[in-house]
Amino acid sequence: MGYWGNLARYAWLRRGVGASDEHRLFPAVELPPVPGATPLQRALRPLSPLWDQRLLSTGTRAFRVLRNGVVTSSWDAPGDAADRPGRLYSVTKSILSLAWGLADAEGRVPALDQPVFEGLTPRNLLRMDSGIGFEEGFKTLNRQVLTYLHPNARKTARRGRIEDPVAQDFHYNDFHSLLLGVLLEEGLARSGWKPSGPVTEPVAAWFWERILAPAGMEHPGRFVIDSVRHHFPKTESGLCLSADDLARVGLLVLKGSPWIAAATSAQNAWSGPEAFHRYRKLAWGPWLSTGRGYYGWHWWGRHETGRPNTLFALGIHGQILLVSPQHRAVVVRLADRWALKDWWPEVILASLDAGEL
Repeated sequence: MGYWGNLARYAWLRRGVGASDEHRLFPAVELPPVPGATPLQRALRPLSPLWDQRLLSTGTRAFRVLRNGVVTSSWDAPGDAADRPGRLYSVTKSILSLAWGLADAEGRVPALDQPVFEGLTPRNLLRMDSGIGFEEGFKTLNRQVLTYLHPNARKTARRGRIEDPVAQDFHYNDFHSLLLGVLLEEGLARSGWKPSGPVTEPVAAWFWERILAPAGMEHPGRFVIDSVRHHFPKTESGLCLSADDLARVGLLVLKGSPWIAAATSAQNAWSGPEAFHRYRKLAWGPWLSTGRGYYGWHWWGRHETGRPNTLFALGIHGQILLVSPQHRAVVVRLADRWALKDWWPEVILASLDAGEL
């Protein structure tokens, strides 16, 4: 089925399906749990009525709070199983960054400043400053729809065209993450790496063997692919995990790494209101205009005064993986929609500060 067929099929089947479960409409690589995985330790306390109502009224499907590696709050929408995998959308991009960093450390992918596409480098793609044209949103047949639904993601990744100055402007852009996925696939093949576990598709296997399995993945997950024919994992949006297993990834990030440190450094992260000028009129614009936010190598963050910065990954429908070194906390939200008028990370951090979570 071609792009137009995919588009028509998606428009028809998507009706009545929540965003978190949308992955069921697409083919995918199945990601198995680790044999004998140990459940996360739990010492649960009840959520406040305010938080319970907030989650129930905003299309939240699963919510977890971990402090010092222990689950202290656990909430699932009525009728949902605790092990239900949800599509992570752009949280996938942040986990892709971790996967790229591991491959970079082993010399399996092009160096950060090596030209890889139209003179662009992996650093341009990670920083999202390539100048490749892109339009956000799903209300028109634009390039976001193209990258999301085209059945040949490898070909689509190389259809991006440079329309703005390179390395001068932050532009959140799905072409970047698709290209990084293609380059990761090529690098793994070129370096001779082959899957050694139950997942045989190389990119998905790299994610599973180097991130998800070491994290102790307990529940089945999926990695949406572009089509049965081309079988390429959607590295910009396709990872699907349970709330507990996404929290496990957060615990890995909480431990810290040279890659995360470099990603969020002043050299590599966009910061300040002017860096995000093109988003002033969007929902995230007011928060970015405060100057507290930054974006580095596919990770969002908040500058903290006198304490380690907060990191978070965000999906289009309010999927959240928030890592707070200050609180030794990881917070996960899987959802069907953003819904909240406020900025979710700020609401969560305020509650962590107040001891409400």
